[in-house]
Amino acid sequence: MLKPQLISSVQNPRIKFACSLRNAKDRRKSGAFLIDGLALVQIAIACDVQIDQLFVNDESTLTKLPKLIWQQQQAPGTFVCDQPPMEKLQYGGQSHSMIAVAKSWPMDLDCLTRKLRPKSSHPLYLVLDRMEKPGNLGAALRTADASGVDAVLLSDPICDIFNPNAIRSSLGAIFTVPTAFGTCQAVAAWLQQQRCSVFTARVEGAIPYSSASFDGPIAIVIGNEADGLQDRWSQSRFQGVSIPMMGKIDSLNASVSTAILLFEAVRQRNLKPH
Repeated sequence: MLKPQLISSVQNPRIKFACSLRNAKDRRKSGAFLIDGLALVQIAIACDVQIDQLFVNDESTLTKLPKLIWQQQQAPGTFVCDQPPMEKLQYGGQSHSMIAVAKSWPMDLDCLTRKLRPKSSHPLYLVLDRMEKPGNLGAALRTADASGVDAVLLSDPICDIFNPNAIRSSLGAIFTVPTAFGTCQAVAAWLQQQRCSVFTARVEGAIPYSSASFDGPIAIVIGNEADGLQDRWSQSRFQGVSIPMMGKIDSLNASVSTAILLFEAVRQRNLKPH
């Protein structure tokens, strides 16, 4: 294992660079992002995410990482931080023993097509349309992992998937679930190429989700938290599905709707051999 360097000043250029990655513009410019916490770093390493720098509050923390990271062709820079620079790296009053700078990867639809290996001949895809809130994006990715989704497609995303809040709320699912993004039109065309039946979550003009047949290759589309899908994804070849509401409020949180529809699809599929 490489001997870590000591960082004692908050003015250290590496600390300044890492802190800049809290900003979406700097993440896009550098092609890097932050991973907060030992547990998420461990998942990232297991999923072959490239780690460029590791900041820890104590050298012993490094022993908790798998040896795999030190067997990479180029081991990451490792730095033990005194309390002031480590606190500067933290966000929102949180306290982590480890923060990593990782390299982002291509998430276009062509890359997904080349890399994707569906789990069966009846793949299940989740489309998140104009998802805006990092917490909802992360929660939806977490649900996608739990329900065995083959891939998540971000249609005209507003939220940056490498937002540290999205990564934290996903509990590392961003590293485990194949994900790509594109325009609404490009994502719809990609799904058509996969011969998917597309189900769109809507409040009005839709059949109850329990009446839909989530069999075969399918995609479930969830709309923006504030505006839903509106006129997007309204072509006649898409089937609208709704979640019946028993109270006076006419909609659910986007991540909750995601969980209900995905696990209904899982329930139906488990009843049928593929």
